[in-house]
Amino acid sequence: MKEKIICIFIVLFFIGAISNVHGADIVTNDQISLGNIAHSPPTFEPIINTERDETLSPLHKSDFGFLGIEFTGWTPPDPIIAAGPNHVVVMTNGAIGFFQKNGTKDFQDEIEDSFGFWGDQGATGFVFDPEVIYDPHTDRFMAMACERSSDSKSYFLLAVSDDSDPNGDWHKYRIDVTTEGGGGDIDSPNIAVDSEAVYLSADFFTGGQKYLVYILEKEPLLSGSIGITKSMLITGSQSFGIPVTYGSAPAMYMIEHFESSSNTVVRLHAITDPLSTPDRETYDLTVPAYSPPEDPPQKGTTTRPETFDSRFWSCVWRDGSLWATHHQGTSRVMARWYEIKTNNWPTSGTPELYQSGDIDPGEEIRTFFTSIAPDGYGNAAMCFARSSPDEYISIARCMRLADDPLGTMGPVVMVKESDGPYNSGRWGDYSGVSCDPSDNLTFWMMHEYTPGDGTWNTWISSCYGEFPNNPPETPTIDGPINGNAETAYNYTFNSIDPDEDDVYYYILWGDGYVENWVGPHPSGIDFEISHTYTKQGTFTIKAKSRDSNGYESGWASLNVTMPRNKIFRFNFGIIDFLNERFPYLFSIFRYILEFQ
Repeated sequence: MKEKIICIFIVLFFIGAISNVHGADIVTNDQISLGNIAHSPPTFEPIINTERDETLSPLHKSDFGFLGIEFTGWTPPDPIIAAGPNHVVVMTNGAIGFFQKNGTKDFQDEIEDSFGFWGDQGATGFVFDPEVIYDPHTDRFMAMACERSSDSKSYFLLAVSDDSDPNGDWHKYRIDVTTEGGGGDIDSPNIAVDSEAVYLSADFFTGGQKYLVYILEKEPLLSGSIGITKSMLITGSQSFGIPVTYGSAPAMYMIEHFESSSNTVVRLHAITDPLSTPDRETYDLTVPAYSPPEDPPQKGTTTRPETFDSRFWSCVWRDGSLWATHHQGTSRVMARWYEIKTNNWPTSGTPELYQSGDIDPGEEIRTFFTSIAPDGYGNAAMCFARSSPDEYISIARCMRLADDPLGTMGPVVMVKESDGPYNSGRWGDYSGVSCDPSDNLTFWMMHEYTPGDGTWNTWISSCYGEFPNNPPETPTIDGPINGNAETAYNYTFNSIDPDEDDVYYYILWGDGYVENWVGPHPSGIDFEISHTYTKQGTFTIKAKSRDSNGYESGWASLNVTMPRNKIFRFNFGIIDFLNERFPYLFSIFRYILEFQ
């Protein structure tokens, strides 16, 4: 029997040699259909390129600006701005103006007297300290100022646009608050909104420091009438910051400063149930030490403008945070900013200081009369005056991006330089920053500068943050984990981008071959590709994704094994060939097998 087996192996070896010549093979299938498009073969690139393609960097645009309201004869100007979808509304002492965003002025009018913006409501000649906001809840502009009349009465002047275009009609009101405030000495007003009410506030002085908060039901104001009104008079303090709120806040917040030589607390106020029985709670929040502000020096004159105190000139509540700013510093005045997480207080939780910082350009530069606004993506911008013994008082700004280190702002940028010194003892008294509702990314700002002739002008400018970009999620990899070498297999990759950007895939097959940023492919849609391993063994497929802005995911991996066992398929066509060439071969087989 042993001899039979040896003889058969000799014959089979002879047949195998002939078969290799005539087509018996190891069957492979190196073809795959991807739609009807043939897959391009991978390139061999063992070195991984991890450098970011700067052509895919996030959006960043430069500033744009134009002349705003020019000198009205009032000093200081008290410039303020509100951005709507297609216009900005600006105000100063002595004027209100509507501008298109390309700088075209559509309208300007005085705010005082019988010939001015509130003339039909009976406004007199002493109208001052204007404020303007854009209400994100109703898409209306709201403008206000305070008035001290000749008969010793105090008024709030309020106007509400009929839609998001300021060039239409306005519903205007003149509200006597002499009784509510306790005197005819109204000063330093402010305006705030939430989803249901408009809040008008102001300082009063008769009988000591007082702060009035006058609350109006919003809905009737939109159509020309006054509905529910409530008021709160806080005694012993003044000049709170009160914000425009975006979204649904647990309360209307206010922020109060203190005036000791050194302070480490700000006081937060929360007004609840505003249109029924208004209630107010307070919370003392520890912050970095601050002190009353220095009156800043300027180039070319010994005149220093009055900075008053460390009141919060500007604040906004958005996405759970109260952003606020004031100027402080007895030895060198600097703008300071805060982001305070309100943490659903007073319903639950307590406020916390999330981050803060000073605007300190260095050396002897001062920053003051500051304003702040966040956008819809976590960026924030500030506008302020800056000066030093070697600088005229000019307009500057800075920004922080959502992913900047906590407590930091970007570089200070000069927006508009003055052309000379300013010899009035008043500058500001405030400024404005407003986030553009059309993209929730653009900041519009307005402040004062001097053309060098002893007067003031205002400058309107815009700057842009960056679209915050979320990287795509780590891709999934699906496909066979066992197979045969020299056989093509399909693998599917899928990565979801939170921003719905297109994605590209970088694939390491584990055998030295690389798919180098294949794409673009829609977010969340399967991408199928084939690969053939030419050798046996275990390999690790690794893949990551990158979005169209250049941000990358983490790595995914899948281990695959290509064992040594191969499928051997015999080409039976060789039988006919052998029978033709060797007609006695099969007789030999029978003889060997029958041999005893």
